[in-house]
Amino acid sequence: TYEVATACALAIGADKLICIIDGQILDENGCHISFLPVQEADMLIRQRAEQSEIAAKYVKAFAEEDLTCLGHNDFIAAAHSSQNRQTLNGAHNPTFQNGVGFDNGNGLSGEQGFAIGGQERLSRLNGYLSELAAAAFVCRGGVRRVHLLDGTIGGVLLLELFKRDGMGTMVASDLYEGARMAKVTDLAGIKKIIKPLEESGTLVRRTDDELLKAIDSFAVMEREGQIIACAALFPFFKEKCGEVACIAVSPECRGQGQGDKLLDFIEKKASSLRLDRLFLLTTRTADWFVRRGFTECSIDMIPDERRKKINLSRKSKYYVKKLVADGSGITADRAFK
Repeated sequence: TYEVATACALAIGADKLICIIDGQILDENGCHISFLPVQEADMLIRQRAEQSEIAAKYVKAFAEEDLTCLGHNDFIAAAHSSQNRQTLNGAHNPTFQNGVGFDNGNGLSGEQGFAIGGQERLSRLNGYLSELAAAAFVCRGGVRRVHLLDGTIGGVLLLELFKRDGMGTMVASDLYEGARMAKVTDLAGIKKIIKPLEESGTLVRRTDDELLKAIDSFAVMEREGQIIACAALFPFFKEKCGEVACIAVSPECRGQGQGDKLLDFIEKKASSLRLDRLFLLTTRTADWFVRRGFTECSIDMIPDERRKKINLSRKSKYYVKKLVADGSGITADRAFK
Protein backbone atom coordinates (compact mmCIF):
# COMPACT_ATOMS: atom_id res chain seq x y z
CA THR A 1 0.00 0.00 0.00
CA TYR A 2 2.82 2.43 0.76
CA GLU A 3 4.49 1.59 -2.54
CA VAL A 4 1.30 2.41 -4.45
CA ALA A 5 0.39 5.46 -2.35
CA THR A 6 3.80 7.11 -2.48
CA ALA A 7 4.31 6.36 -6.18
CA CYS A 8 0.91 7.88 -6.99
CA ALA A 9 1.53 10.91 -4.78
CA LEU A 10 4.82 11.61 -6.51
CA ALA A 11 3.48 10.91 -9.99
CA ILE A 12 0.56 13.34 -9.72
CA GLY A 13 2.46 15.94 -7.68
CA ALA A 14 0.04 15.64 -4.76
CA ASP A 15 -0.25 18.47 -2.26
CA LYS A 16 -1.01 16.06 0.57
CA LEU A 17 -0.62 12.36 1.39
CA ILE A 18 -2.48 10.86 4.36
CA CYS A 19 -1.24 7.60 5.87
CA ILE A 20 -3.00 5.59 8.57
CA ILE A 21 -0.73 3.79 11.04
CA ASP A 22 -1.57 2.02 14.29
CA GLY A 23 0.25 4.29 16.71
CA GLN A 24 1.90 7.66 17.14
CA ILE A 25 5.23 9.23 16.19
CA LEU A 26 7.02 9.95 19.47
CA ASP A 27 10.20 11.79 20.40
CA GLU A 28 12.98 10.44 22.59
CA ASN A 29 11.01 11.42 25.70
CA GLY A 30 7.89 9.58 24.63
CA CYS A 31 6.01 12.76 23.71
CA HIS A 32 3.84 12.89 20.61
CA ILE A 33 5.35 14.84 17.70
CA SER A 34 2.62 16.85 15.99
CA PHE A 35 4.68 18.69 13.37
CA LEU A 36 7.98 18.03 11.64
CA PRO A 37 9.55 20.11 8.88
CA VAL A 38 11.06 17.65 6.42
CA GLN A 39 14.55 18.69 7.49
CA GLU A 40 13.82 17.74 11.10
CA ALA A 41 12.19 14.47 10.01
CA ASP A 42 15.33 13.71 8.01
CA MET A 43 17.53 14.31 11.05
CA LEU A 44 15.29 12.16 13.25
CA ILE A 45 15.47 9.29 10.76
CA ARG A 46 19.27 9.56 10.64
CA GLN A 47 19.50 9.51 14.43
CA ARG A 48 17.49 6.29 14.60
CA ALA A 49 18.64 4.70 11.34
CA GLU A 50 20.26 1.72 13.04
CA GLN A 51 16.85 0.70 14.42
CA SER A 52 15.31 0.12 11.00
CA GLU A 53 16.60 -1.41 7.78
CA ILE A 54 14.31 0.80 5.73
CA ALA A 55 15.39 3.95 7.57
CA ALA A 56 19.00 2.95 6.89
CA LYS A 57 18.19 2.58 3.19
CA TYR A 58 16.58 6.03 3.20
CA VAL A 59 19.78 7.49 4.66
CA LYS A 60 21.83 5.64 2.05
CA ALA A 61 19.60 7.00 -0.71
CA PHE A 62 20.15 10.59 0.39
CA ALA A 63 23.62 11.80 1.24
CA GLU A 64 23.58 13.62 4.57
CA GLU A 65 25.01 16.77 3.05
CA ASP A 66 21.97 17.09 0.78
CA LEU A 67 20.03 18.78 3.55
CA THR A 68 22.72 20.19 5.79
CA CYS A 69 24.42 22.13 3.01
CA LEU A 70 21.24 23.83 1.82
CA GLY A 71 19.10 26.54 3.34
CA HIS A 72 15.33 26.04 3.40
CA ASN A 73 14.64 28.04 0.24
CA ASP A 74 17.52 26.39 -1.60
CA PHE A 75 16.24 22.97 -0.59
CA ILE A 76 12.70 23.64 -1.75
CA ALA A 77 13.94 25.07 -5.03
CA ALA A 78 16.19 22.07 -5.61
CA ALA A 79 13.43 19.63 -4.73
CA HIS A 80 11.00 21.18 -7.22
CA SER A 81 13.03 22.53 -10.09
CA SER A 82 15.29 19.73 -11.29
CA GLN A 83 13.63 17.33 -13.71
CA ASN A 84 16.15 14.53 -13.38
CA ARG A 85 16.81 15.31 -9.68
CA GLN A 86 20.16 13.54 -9.78
CA THR A 87 22.45 15.80 -7.81
CA LEU A 88 22.31 18.16 -4.88
CA ASN A 89 25.70 19.63 -4.05
CA GLY A 90 27.30 16.99 -6.27
CA ALA A 91 25.84 14.01 -4.38
CA HIS A 92 23.91 11.36 -6.30
CA ASN A 93 20.20 11.09 -5.59
CA PRO A 94 17.57 8.65 -6.82
CA THR A 95 15.63 9.69 -9.91
CA PHE A 96 12.05 10.73 -9.14
CA GLN A 97 10.15 9.24 -12.06
CA ASN A 98 7.36 7.22 -10.50
CA GLY A 99 8.95 7.41 -7.09
CA VAL A 100 11.59 5.21 -5.56
CA GLY A 101 10.83 1.85 -3.98
CA PHE A 102 12.51 -1.37 -3.00
CA ASP A 103 13.40 -4.37 -5.14
CA ASN A 104 11.49 -7.28 -3.60
CA GLY A 105 10.81 -5.11 -0.60
CA ASN A 106 14.49 -4.74 0.29
CA GLY A 107 16.40 -2.52 -2.12
CA LEU A 108 16.07 0.80 -3.94
CA SER A 109 14.74 0.33 -7.46
CA GLY A 110 14.09 3.82 -8.83
CA GLU A 111 10.94 2.65 -10.61
CA GLN A 112 8.33 2.26 -7.89
CA GLY A 113 6.99 3.92 -4.79
CA PHE A 114 8.45 3.76 -1.30
CA ALA A 115 7.60 0.21 -0.15
CA ILE A 116 7.66 -0.76 3.50
CA GLY A 117 7.76 -4.41 2.51
CA GLY A 118 6.07 -6.34 5.29
CA GLN A 119 7.77 -4.52 8.15
CA GLU A 120 4.59 -3.03 9.57
CA ARG A 121 4.86 -5.22 12.68
CA LEU A 122 8.35 -3.93 13.33
CA SER A 123 7.16 -0.33 13.05
CA ARG A 124 5.70 -0.31 16.56
CA LEU A 125 9.07 -1.36 17.95
CA ASN A 126 11.17 1.21 16.07
CA GLY A 127 8.81 4.16 16.40
CA TYR A 128 7.27 3.93 12.90
CA LEU A 129 10.57 4.82 11.29
CA SER A 130 9.56 3.11 8.06
CA GLU A 131 6.47 5.26 7.70
CA LEU A 132 8.38 8.39 8.74
CA ALA A 133 11.04 7.62 6.14
CA ALA A 134 8.34 7.21 3.49
CA ALA A 135 6.84 10.56 4.52
CA ALA A 136 10.19 12.34 4.36
CA PHE A 137 10.96 10.68 1.05
CA VAL A 138 7.86 11.90 -0.74
CA CYS A 139 8.22 15.37 0.80
CA ARG A 140 11.68 15.50 -0.73
CA GLY A 141 10.11 14.43 -4.01
CA GLY A 142 7.68 17.35 -4.13
CA VAL A 143 4.66 16.37 -2.00
CA ARG A 144 4.04 19.32 0.30
CA ARG A 145 2.64 17.55 3.35
CA VAL A 146 2.25 14.03 4.69
CA HIS A 147 -0.09 13.29 7.60
CA LEU A 148 0.66 10.17 9.67
CA LEU A 149 -2.50 9.34 11.65
CA ASP A 150 -3.08 6.88 14.48
CA GLY A 151 -5.88 4.71 13.14
CA THR A 152 -6.69 3.37 16.60
CA ILE A 153 -8.31 6.75 17.42
CA GLY A 154 -11.97 6.84 16.44
CA GLY A 155 -12.70 9.34 13.69
CA VAL A 156 -9.04 10.31 13.38
CA LEU A 157 -9.29 11.24 9.69
CA LEU A 158 -12.14 13.70 10.25
CA LEU A 159 -10.44 15.08 13.36
CA GLU A 160 -7.20 15.64 11.45
CA LEU A 161 -8.90 17.38 8.55
CA PHE A 162 -11.43 19.50 10.44
CA LYS A 163 -9.93 20.10 13.87
CA ARG A 164 -7.83 23.25 13.78
CA ASP A 165 -4.82 21.73 15.59
CA GLY A 166 -5.03 18.31 13.95
CA MET A 167 -4.45 14.90 15.52
CA GLY A 168 -1.50 13.13 13.93
CA THR A 169 2.04 13.93 12.88
CA MET A 170 2.44 16.22 9.88
CA VAL A 171 5.67 16.15 7.88
CA ALA A 172 5.83 19.27 5.71
CA SER A 173 8.13 20.50 2.99
CA ASP A 174 6.45 23.90 2.70
CA LEU A 175 6.53 24.87 6.39
CA TYR A 176 2.95 26.12 6.35
CA GLU A 177 3.18 27.78 2.95
CA GLY A 178 6.17 29.92 3.78
CA ALA A 179 6.15 30.01 7.60
CA ARG A 180 9.58 29.41 9.07
CA MET A 181 11.85 30.56 11.85
CA ALA A 182 13.48 33.90 11.12
CA LYS A 183 17.06 34.57 10.08
CA VAL A 184 19.22 37.65 10.51
CA THR A 185 18.56 38.57 6.88
CA ASP A 186 14.85 38.89 7.73
CA LEU A 187 15.48 41.79 10.13
CA ALA A 188 14.63 44.53 7.61
CA GLY A 189 11.40 42.80 6.58
CA ILE A 190 10.31 42.36 10.19
CA LYS A 191 11.03 46.00 10.99
CA LYS A 192 8.99 47.14 8.00
CA ILE A 193 5.93 45.17 9.16
CA ILE A 194 6.01 46.10 12.84
CA LYS A 195 6.95 49.78 12.43
CA PRO A 196 3.39 51.05 11.77
CA LEU A 197 2.12 49.09 14.78
CA GLU A 198 4.87 50.53 16.95
CA GLU A 199 4.01 54.04 15.80
CA SER A 200 0.34 53.50 16.66
CA GLY A 201 1.24 52.16 20.09
CA THR A 202 -0.12 48.68 19.39
CA LEU A 203 3.35 47.14 19.79
CA VAL A 204 6.16 48.11 22.12
CA ARG A 205 9.01 49.79 20.29
CA ARG A 206 12.11 47.65 19.89
CA THR A 207 15.53 48.89 18.88
CA ASP A 208 17.48 47.22 16.11
CA ASP A 209 19.77 45.64 18.71
CA GLU A 210 16.79 44.28 20.64
CA LEU A 211 15.30 42.78 17.48
CA LEU A 212 18.63 41.30 16.49
CA LYS A 213 19.08 39.65 19.89
CA ALA A 214 15.58 38.20 19.67
CA ILE A 215 15.72 37.15 16.01
CA ASP A 216 15.94 33.43 16.83
CA SER A 217 12.60 33.70 18.63
CA PHE A 218 10.79 35.12 15.59
CA ALA A 219 8.83 33.23 12.97
CA VAL A 220 7.99 34.79 9.63
CA MET A 221 5.64 34.19 6.74
CA GLU A 222 7.35 34.57 3.39
CA ARG A 223 5.84 35.01 -0.05
CA GLU A 224 7.96 35.34 -3.18
CA GLY A 225 10.97 36.37 -1.13
CA GLN A 226 9.10 39.04 0.85
CA ILE A 227 8.25 38.89 4.57
CA ILE A 228 4.47 39.37 4.83
CA ALA A 229 3.91 38.47 8.50
CA CYS A 230 5.86 37.87 11.68
CA ALA A 231 5.40 36.68 15.25
CA ALA A 232 7.63 35.80 18.18
CA LEU A 233 7.62 33.00 20.73
CA PHE A 234 9.58 33.59 23.93
CA PRO A 235 9.68 30.37 26.00
CA PHE A 236 9.81 30.23 29.79
CA PHE A 237 10.88 26.63 30.31
CA LYS A 238 10.73 26.67 34.09
CA GLU A 239 7.03 27.55 34.00
CA LYS A 240 6.51 25.45 30.83
CA CYS A 241 4.85 28.35 29.05
CA GLY A 242 5.66 30.78 26.26
CA GLU A 243 4.85 34.37 25.37
CA VAL A 244 3.38 35.13 21.96
CA ALA A 245 4.43 38.61 20.85
CA CYS A 246 4.80 40.86 17.82
CA ILE A 247 2.12 39.22 15.69
CA ALA A 248 1.88 41.48 12.65
CA VAL A 249 0.71 41.08 9.05
CA SER A 250 1.53 43.46 6.22
CA PRO A 251 -1.49 45.62 5.29
CA GLU A 252 -1.84 44.24 1.76
CA CYS A 253 -2.04 40.67 3.08
CA ARG A 254 -4.52 41.14 5.91
CA GLY A 255 -7.75 39.18 5.79
CA GLN A 256 -6.10 36.28 3.96
CA GLY A 257 -5.57 34.03 6.99
CA GLN A 258 -1.83 34.68 7.28
CA GLY A 259 -2.16 35.52 10.98
CA ASP A 260 -3.95 32.23 11.60
CA LYS A 261 -1.28 30.24 9.80
CA LEU A 262 1.48 31.96 11.71
CA LEU A 263 -0.25 31.47 15.06
CA ASP A 264 -0.75 27.81 14.19
CA PHE A 265 2.96 27.55 13.40
CA ILE A 266 3.82 29.20 16.73
CA GLU A 267 1.54 26.82 18.62
CA LYS A 268 3.12 23.77 17.00
CA LYS A 269 6.55 25.18 17.78
CA ALA A 270 5.47 25.60 21.42
CA SER A 271 4.19 22.03 21.55
CA SER A 272 7.50 20.76 20.16
CA LEU A 273 9.19 22.55 23.06
CA ARG A 274 6.75 20.76 25.42
CA LEU A 275 5.20 23.98 26.71
CA ASP A 276 1.85 23.67 28.48
CA ARG A 277 0.39 27.08 27.70
CA LEU A 278 0.84 30.32 25.80
CA PHE A 279 0.23 33.82 27.09
CA LEU A 280 0.26 37.30 25.61
CA LEU A 281 -0.07 40.95 26.53
CA THR A 282 -2.16 43.20 24.34
CA THR A 283 -3.73 46.63 24.41
CA ARG A 284 -5.87 45.93 21.33
CA THR A 285 -7.05 43.12 19.01
CA ALA A 286 -8.14 41.06 22.04
CA ASP A 287 -11.19 39.72 20.15
CA TRP A 288 -8.93 38.18 17.51
CA PHE A 289 -7.11 36.14 20.15
CA VAL A 290 -10.30 35.20 22.01
CA ARG A 291 -11.72 33.71 18.81
CA ARG A 292 -8.59 31.58 18.60
CA GLY A 293 -8.85 30.04 22.04
CA PHE A 294 -7.22 32.62 24.34
CA THR A 295 -9.01 33.67 27.52
CA GLU A 296 -8.39 36.72 29.67
CA CYS A 297 -6.38 36.08 32.80
CA SER A 298 -4.81 37.97 35.71
CA ILE A 299 -1.23 39.18 35.84
CA ASP A 300 -0.56 36.37 38.31
CA MET A 301 -0.59 33.94 35.39
CA ILE A 302 2.45 35.67 33.88
CA PRO A 303 5.87 34.24 34.87
CA ASP A 304 7.68 36.33 37.48
CA GLU A 305 10.62 36.98 35.17
CA ARG A 306 8.31 38.50 32.55
CA ARG A 307 6.07 40.25 35.08
CA LYS A 308 8.97 42.36 36.36
CA LYS A 309 9.44 43.83 32.87
CA ILE A 310 5.81 44.76 32.21
CA ASN A 311 5.14 48.46 31.62
CA LEU A 312 2.00 48.87 33.69
CA SER A 313 1.33 52.31 32.17
CA ARG A 314 0.35 50.61 28.90
CA LYS A 315 -2.61 49.02 30.74
CA SER A 316 -2.25 45.81 28.81
CA LYS A 317 -4.67 42.94 29.21
CA TYR A 318 -3.37 39.43 29.71
CA TYR A 319 -4.56 36.35 27.85
CA VAL A 320 -3.67 32.69 28.12
CA LYS A 321 -4.29 29.59 26.03
CA LYS A 322 -3.72 26.15 27.49
CA LEU A 323 -2.17 23.43 25.38
CA VAL A 324 -3.46 20.10 26.60
CA ALA A 325 -1.58 16.82 26.18
CA ASP A 326 -3.89 13.95 25.31
CA GLY A 327 -3.71 10.67 23.41
CA SER A 328 -3.37 12.50 20.12
CA GLY A 329 -0.61 14.91 21.11
CA ILE A 330 -0.68 18.61 21.95
CA THR A 331 -3.91 20.29 20.92
CA ALA A 332 -5.90 23.36 21.86
CA ASP A 333 -8.30 22.55 24.69
CA ARG A 334 -11.17 24.54 23.17
CA ALA A 335 -11.32 22.56 19.96
CA PHE A 336 -14.28 20.20 19.45
CA LYS A 337 -15.87 20.93 22.84
